[in-house]
Amino acid sequence: MTAGLELAYLGFEVSDLPGWEALLTGVIGLTGNGGNADGSRGYRMDECEQRLFLRPGSQDDVAAVGLAALNRGEFDAALGRLKAAGVAVHKGDEIACRARHVTELVSFSDPSGNPLELCLGQRVAATAFASSVAPGGFVTGDMGMGHIVLVTQELAPTLRFYTDVIGMAVSDRGAEEWAGLTIEAVFLHCNRRHHSIALGAGIPPVKRTAHFEMHVPDIDAVGFAWDRARAAGVEITHLPGRHTDDVFSFYGRTPSGFEWEVGTGGYDVGPNWRQRHLTRFTAWGHQPPAS
Repeated sequence: MTAGLELAYLGFEVSDLPGWEALLTGVIGLTGNGGNADGSRGYRMDECEQRLFLRPGSQDDVAAVGLAALNRGEFDAALGRLKAAGVAVHKGDEIACRARHVTELVSFSDPSGNPLELCLGQRVAATAFASSVAPGGFVTGDMGMGHIVLVTQELAPTLRFYTDVIGMAVSDRGAEEWAGLTIEAVFLHCNRRHHSIALGAGIPPVKRTAHFEMHVPDIDAVGFAWDRARAAGVEITHLPGRHTDDVFSFYGRTPSGFEWEVGTGGYDVGPNWRQRHLTRFTAWGHQPPAS
């Protein structure tokens, strides 16, 4: 099964709002859309009114992974699978829907406790997206906003939840030795983007979020983001490199401690895609900077 869904938005609860604001708008290139009804701050990266929000607080971790159904039928089908699986689902009220810029939503958690939301009717802004920092914009459209990698200590039941209940499909999976740890990862798609959500096991459970990624049109856009990050003094955690899904990218650290990634390229997953078992997640590069 491949659900008629896309990664619509991400939300984070953060203790350093000014630091995040500087990262999102000054380095990555999103634009602010002002405050929301629930006190959160929203940000744009395309025609949608909101693709990311920040909620003030001490958690410093993911607060919402928003999955948008492509239509009413897909929303009702996904909601039905959640209820049939016995998942506790909470209907969002008017304030929650206004804050997420959608017409309808329900919230729930995966077996690892990650906060998820299923929504319908993501609103389109009245004005075109324009970023003076990232004039080329971002690659979204029918592939959603990018991806997030979630940390899990319960890989098997969490994976079953995403495939059997949410309706996503596995693109690739594998394991790699990294810094003395064996990291196992499963990459999940719900449209032609290679992965919208990935699950990482073997990562110390300090945060629920390992990293999130924003996709840009070309290598030059990655390079300009690299220059902005270095000029702003942002901590770089992985130097530029190419992943085994053909994405060229680099990583930095958010003010909340987990990582962000800007990348370009990557494989489209179509009906003839064959799942691979990976022994490494990077083809070349992505080393930590020399200390």
